[in-house]
Amino acid sequence: PPTFGQFIPGQRKPTMAMMEITERCNLRCPVCFSRSTPAGDDISVDQARAYLEQLLAITETPIPILISGGEPTLHPELPAIIDCARHLGYRHIELVTNGVRISREPQILYPLKDAGLKAVYLQFDGLQKVTHLAIRGVDLTGVRRHAIEAIRSAGLCCTLAVAVVQGINDREIGEIIRFGIENLDVVRAINFQAATAFDGRFDVAGADGGLGTPELVNLVTAQSGLPAGSFIEAVLGNPLCNAFSLVFVVNGRLVPLFKFIQADDLRAFLGSKPRQVVLDAFEGKNSFFFRRLMSPKAWSMLVKASPIFGRNPYNVLNSRHILLFAKGFMNKDALDEKRIEQCCYGITGINGVYSFCAYNNYHRFAGCDQKQPAIQDGQP
Repeated sequence: PPTFGQFIPGQRKPTMAMMEITERCNLRCPVCFSRSTPAGDDISVDQARAYLEQLLAITETPIPILISGGEPTLHPELPAIIDCARHLGYRHIELVTNGVRISREPQILYPLKDAGLKAVYLQFDGLQKVTHLAIRGVDLTGVRRHAIEAIRSAGLCCTLAVAVVQGINDREIGEIIRFGIENLDVVRAINFQAATAFDGRFDVAGADGGLGTPELVNLVTAQSGLPAGSFIEAVLGNPLCNAFSLVFVVNGRLVPLFKFIQADDLRAFLGSKPRQVVLDAFEGKNSFFFRRLMSPKAWSMLVKASPIFGRNPYNVLNSRHILLFAKGFMNKDALDEKRIEQCCYGITGINGVYSFCAYNNYHRFAGCDQKQPAIQDGQP
């Protein structure tokens, strides 16, 4: 039905949401759930405002918003859209990008930052040429490194977004984590997400079946050298949708927080309003420390992690760490309505705010007669 997976005011609320501002892209990737091409339409600033206000009517308070596409850096009014989001109260505004334009024109990030951009969600499928050719159709190894330098120069941070395709780049996970650690001044998180066809393009020769969150966790754990139990299932949403690990660099070694702090400790810390605590984490380490960790309950939990912080909880402020996420999506064949009902990741657009998996399986191409074929040999 048209309302399947839709967020309704007064009911459940997403914790993070995406807004797509253009159909256009400067790549023609064999893997693209939105079927983007160089052709297509942009939304106006007024439409963006309407989508953001629509989201606020459901969430009641601003949540982290990801500005996406297509490729959003192609939108001529991107700074105005970011500025609009900031004036509506959105404090964590993130740009989802393939990095092509910012690698060539790093100066475009400065007006975006001035408008309110906080972070970049950078497509980063691996470090090998063969990986990029299979998933993106072109070699982007240099592009991705130059994009990291552009983000660093602009004084922004980023999350590496890895579309994991079984049989293609599932053996590069350890290498990607090492790259993230080497660039810890700018890379704050890595999101290993299972590449999922949904109803878009998925034409990768040699690719095996999709991965679920548990399989992704096993791959990350094995290739990073982290011990079993380093990940905890999502504290919001369905546990099969997301898992995460907060990993600290201690004397050159990777030490996971959840080696010392268990799921029950975390739930007790989150208390009766876990969603708000999670949202507070997007305000930054210093803000989160003084807002949420300055209490006897929090300090008693941190003492359990003394091999990381020592006996002084203030050492949290000087710690070096990275967040690792493992995220599985659902296509139609594996769709679980319970997971849709518990979804906390939304997408806001012309027809409402929907669960990401519900939207991409049932609503994105409603009325389209057939899928577009993959387009090979595109140029960045």
